[in-house]
Amino acid sequence: MIFGLTDSLENTGEYIYVRYAIGDIHGGVKTLKALLNNLDLRHGDHLIILGDYVDRGPDSKGVLDSIMQLVEAGCDVTALLGNHDDMMLKAITDPTDNFARSWFGDWGESFGIDDPKEVPEKYVYFLESLHLIAVEQDYVFVHAGLAFDASDPIAESQPHHMLWQESGVPDRRRLDGRVVVTGHYIRSIEEIRSSLKSDRIYLDNGAFTGDLPEYGNLVALNLNTKELIIQPWLDKEI
Repeated sequence: MIFGLTDSLENTGEYIYVRYAIGDIHGGVKTLKALLNNLDLRHGDHLIILGDYVDRGPDSKGVLDSIMQLVEAGCDVTALLGNHDDMMLKAITDPTDNFARSWFGDWGESFGIDDPKEVPEKYVYFLESLHLIAVEQDYVFVHAGLAFDASDPIAESQPHHMLWQESGVPDRRRLDGRVVVTGHYIRSIEEIRSSLKSDRIYLDNGAFTGDLPEYGNLVALNLNTKELIIQPWLDKEI
């Protein structure tokens, strides 16, 4: 078993596979592992992770290792690129980029390195493989948002919309009935619960913020049942 991943199904009748979406993890590997154990994942379940695996928390490398291990174990994982992940990638591949300098100057040390070029290639390949958007029949998954004011938000959105700043207001009528699921924008648990009935679901509760009321949890959503799985932050700062 890997982080609660069941290798085979017991003879308990037909199993209905589950889709889970997970908000911003931000270097909290202990918190991520606890959440995954609570999900009791089985082969065939689909895990959509909304980006921002690195920074803020103490173990960005551990978070990337955990996600890569799930993928290598054959789990159905859709990992999206977040703006912090993109900053890390640019810090390695384009050190003249303004966001790259910001990443290393402010949070790069959480990866346990002295220079971005010291990041092993396997992490670079993983970051380069991440999707900006995932479109399913009933949902659109993206880290930050889309160009919701465009005639075709899915086709016309640019990377800065999906990573940093949306434009317009989500409207499922422009998305062929799909609901948008995002991280990026920190919302209270009450706001997240309220969003479950709207055209746009938020899943970033500011996990790294710790013990603030209504904040400081890593949040997953069971897309089959609309149940929130809320895991308090377990990672201490460096």
